[in-house]
Amino acid sequence: MNTSLMKHYLLFFASLLFIQLSAQVDNTMYGLYQTVNPSGFQFGTIDPSTGVISTIGNAVLSNAVNSTGAALNPYNQTFSYQDEDSWLSINLQTGEIVNDVMISLPNMEGTFDNFRFNAADSSMYGLFRQISYDPITGFIYADIRLATCDLTTGIVSLISPNSVAESYTMSGCTIDPFLMVYYFESEDKFTGIDLYNGQIYSSPLISLPEPGMTFGNYAYSCADTSVYGLIMQNGVNSLGKINPQTGVVTALPTLLNFDNYVSNSGGAIDPVNLVYYFQTLDSVGVKMVGLSLVDGSVASESYVSTNGDYFIMYRIQSDCYGASRARLNYVTMNQEINRSNVNIYPNPAQEVLQLKADLPMIEVEIVDAFGKIVNRYKPKSSNLQIPLASLDNGIYFLRISTSNGYYIRRFVKV
Repeated sequence: MNTSLMKHYLLFFASLLFIQLSAQVDNTMYGLYQTVNPSGFQFGTIDPSTGVISTIGNAVLSNAVNSTGAALNPYNQTFSYQDEDSWLSINLQTGEIVNDVMISLPNMEGTFDNFRFNAADSSMYGLFRQISYDPITGFIYADIRLATCDLTTGIVSLISPNSVAESYTMSGCTIDPFLMVYYFESEDKFTGIDLYNGQIYSSPLISLPEPGMTFGNYAYSCADTSVYGLIMQNGVNSLGKINPQTGVVTALPTLLNFDNYVSNSGGAIDPVNLVYYFQTLDSVGVKMVGLSLVDGSVASESYVSTNGDYFIMYRIQSDCYGASRARLNYVTMNQEINRSNVNIYPNPAQEVLQLKADLPMIEVEIVDAFGKIVNRYKPKSSNLQIPLASLDNGIYFLRISTSNGYYIRRFVKV
């Protein structure tokens, strides 16, 4: 498929997505406006195409922030971040503080960084890091685990039963809300952590195209289920995307020439216009740059500031709004399979799959082995026939919703 046709296809998909989003959320980019004089942080929005910042509320909220992450919750309309010692949640419309709670860590000698909001379960995830000492060997090592934070209480809870890495780079992080996996870079590996159990889901070595040297500033696109980032070689060389299973980074065709990128909690994706945003710093000031997800070309370019001010930790409200989990918790899945009363046949199936349940099925989703929803039905009946001609041969899961809960069934298309 040529680039022009692909662009039209993606824009058509994006327009359909916008129709779904527009009734409930908009495409506004929110973040923190960091001013030098006076020094402090205010909440606001930015028009990335012009660089114009509009503050919401008049209050200076903080004098320092943890710039490794932030959470924009489109469901309760709040933006949350960590200042010196607490979590602040800000109302998107008024800029008022709706919640201010102290950070409560599992170990006060540790830190909680690299955090991202997951639209599929309305939770914030990040990395809890502490230094541990082994009295037997005498070794000192870093203990890094996936954790989550309750923004209403400030309590950080560990998910990983054991350490998942010894270090991580400050190149950002991102979450695949469909597969329920948290991704970050550790020791030249693109490491994915299972949000359900905190264990390593995948951890391939990052393989860059020539002449790339590093890959970072990650952002997940729910519009095409890809992880994007910047390929660096003496500056920003191109926009690229990575295969999380193999670690292979593919460069989009447009070559870029930016000196750097400003690392202040990763890139942001506009799912409606299919644009990846990052900031760069040159001799004039801080510039917001938008890159096309189709070919990596510059879609917009505007100065945010020329006096040392920044707009940081920016998040787009519609990004991954309404995402749902395609890969369910395997522990829960087994329990549901054991108690469910939904029959499917034949299995393996070639042309048609039959479903029969004791209760009317509200919704039936077909999910492939990679967690992608390939078909969705709303039968509102206890019987359903599913044609399989359009499916490739392989293993699939049925996620079946009834008034009694969700049930999972596995089948094979031959």
